Amino acid sequence: MDNSDVLQRFAELPFPVEVELGNLTLTIGEIFDLSEGMILKTDHPEGAPFTMRAGGAELASVEVVVVRDSLSVRVRNMLQKANPGAGTNGTN
Repeated sequence: MDNSDVLQRFAELPFPVEVELGNLTLTIGEIFDLSEGMILKTDHPEGAPFTMRAGGAELASVEVVVVRDSLSVRVRNMLQKANPGAGTNGTN
């Protein structure tokens, strides 16, 4: 069984994907003072795409959209694309 066969067997396994909203730094005191309804400003510029990550690696730039009352994301730009047929050195 080659690498391509192994990857094909696992292609349907669920894998967590995250969309990074932004970052912020809080003091311990600010964390203790958090309460419902507070608005926390992130470092993410207005209108800039968000980053989608899989296993911690950047995967794509995405934008947030609303689809039938649900927040969703639209892929704007793929940053890395896995080649399921590639071996560890990038060749078949």
